[in-house]
Amino acid sequence: MEPHLRSVSVLSAGVGAGHVRAGQAVVAGLRSALPEVEVIKQDVLEEAGPGFRALYRDAYVKLASSTPRLVGWLYDRADAPWQSRWYAAALERVALRRWMREVLRNPPEVAVCTHFLPAALLCHLRRRHALPTRIATVVTDLDVHGLWIDGRADVWCVAGEEAREIMVSAGVPSEIVRVTGIPIHAEFDTLPSRADARARLGLDPSRMIVLFSTGGCCLGPVERTFAQLLSLRDIADVIAICGHNATAKARLQAMLPSARDASVRVEGFTNEMHLWMAAADLLAGKPGGLTSSEARAAGLPLAAIHPIPGQEERNLAHLLEWGAAIACHTPATLAWRIRGLLMDPPRLARMSRAARESARPQATRAVVQAVIELAARTPHQLRAGPSVSAA
Repeated sequence: MEPHLRSVSVLSAGVGAGHVRAGQAVVAGLRSALPEVEVIKQDVLEEAGPGFRALYRDAYVKLASSTPRLVGWLYDRADAPWQSRWYAAALERVALRRWMREVLRNPPEVAVCTHFLPAALLCHLRRRHALPTRIATVVTDLDVHGLWIDGRADVWCVAGEEAREIMVSAGVPSEIVRVTGIPIHAEFDTLPSRADARARLGLDPSRMIVLFSTGGCCLGPVERTFAQLLSLRDIADVIAICGHNATAKARLQAMLPSARDASVRVEGFTNEMHLWMAAADLLAGKPGGLTSSEARAAGLPLAAIHPIPGQEERNLAHLLEWGAAIACHTPATLAWRIRGLLMDPPRLARMSRAARESARPQATRAVVQAVIELAARTPHQLRAGPSVSAA
């Protein structure tokens, strides 16, 4: 590490919770490893106007909720490394021109991007204005979509060996692609035992526990899924985690069979997701990159519900191959499938081992190490792909 390094910027875009949580994990890891360095966290979407935020974030959520197959089609159509996106890039640069001017006035020494939007903007500035910033891009899904490969970062951090192969086959030099895993919070490094976690959360140590994560945007048939899970109360306690979505929390609480029924709880935002995962026997939820990485670190099998076509379906394909998940494609049989798994302890144990064996709980430390090594290097331009010169 160069002694003159003063600050590192960790940049994300608040489209779903995963990108932001990955950024938070990196910020915590950098502050722990480099206490003398200022670590700045920023959501670049907050620097844009409300119209662009609605278009970029809310439109995606609405489409994913109402027409998921269209989202999948658009995802596949856009999956082309180095593809010219001049129309979208122009809109992004106009919407974030004030932020870009500030970057040019005060360029970060090192930027860590957990979303492709800030990465693309920084790479554009560096190409056009000789921005001195060294750029690390952290891919937050198990697969790598072409939008991540649309700029000239100095290092990419990816989830696994197949993700690395995708990038290398697209023309990214192998020496700047690091297999780190997806960064998750340090609490997942040293989880308590299931008994200890249950004691700390006030849970019955003798009951099986199904943890229901509604996801950051609460996409899919949340209430119908919860109703299905409630039918499992004869064999398991059901805990729903709704995050910051107060509307979803209120709707699920209205479905509770009784305020005194200890077999079901509805929680809002929590800083103790690592404890809930350590305490549970099964996670029911969407196969996002961050959620699935946290679950695997906890050895927690996933019952994947209503995956969004595109990145979540690709994530699920990896989880199924590893034996760490089951796919619940039909809402009407969700409870039946989960009940069958819970009633088969050897199979559940095999899935728990598979989840843990495929996990990378040290991912945040690996990303931090990649950033430290990058900070000691001179920025360079990535030269790869047939469309780079025209970008």
